[in-house]
Amino acid sequence: MNLSLRNLCRSRALATLLLCAWLCTGCADESGSFVSVGDTPDAGMTDASIANPAHRCDMVEMDGELVIEHEKDFTARYRVGEPSTKTIMLFGGESVEEENVLSNAYIIGLDQMDARMLAVIYPDFYLCSSPGGMEAAEYILPYDLVPATCEVYDQLLTAFKVFHRNRASGGDRTSLRLEGAPLELVSVTADSNGADVTDQVTDKVFHLVTAVEQLTGESVLSFGSEE
Repeated sequence: MNLSLRNLCRSRALATLLLCAWLCTGCADESGSFVSVGDTPDAGMTDASIANPAHRCDMVEMDGELVIEHEKDFTARYRVGEPSTKTIMLFGGESVEEENVLSNAYIIGLDQMDARMLAVIYPDFYLCSSPGGMEAAEYILPYDLVPATCEVYDQLLTAFKVFHRNRASGGDRTSLRLEGAPLELVSVTADSNGADVTDQVTDKVFHLVTAVEQLTGESVLSFGSEE
């Protein structure tokens, strides 16, 4: 097996530029926001996979200040950053079911603080057709998620199902409150021969997720909370 990493995602800058076109057309983003080893198909969530998602989550363990993610043929090690809680308005989200893929899910989203700032000028900024739509796209970022447990992974799958259903029906915007920490990739090594392929992983923003709270509500600015 050729253990060369293939970067399947667009750059962060290009991802934000393409986001409004994605929202307006209603098409799923099939480019993925993840890294894989070898040749794997692009990740996309079809109606069937939303209803009956393949149940696969990677083995993740904590080792002091490191998080270790075990894939089928390689092992990734991350340095854990400062613990934090992020509330993100979703503009895209998918699970990643393929083997040998760093992270089990990715989201494209807008931080709650940025959303509130934009709303002062553009109350309907979350609509692509609004004047604030392109402005909002500048603040929307991709996140490659590393769920700490299979339970957290299942919670993300449920949130993605709600997001896609609401987007299709014109319902309330789905948001997530994520507990965890940013991850700095330290190394990626092939289990068969110990080859270091870390330098082939580029333009990634990894986050450890230790808990998930799905938020929906009438106000996209309160994200369903009492704040």
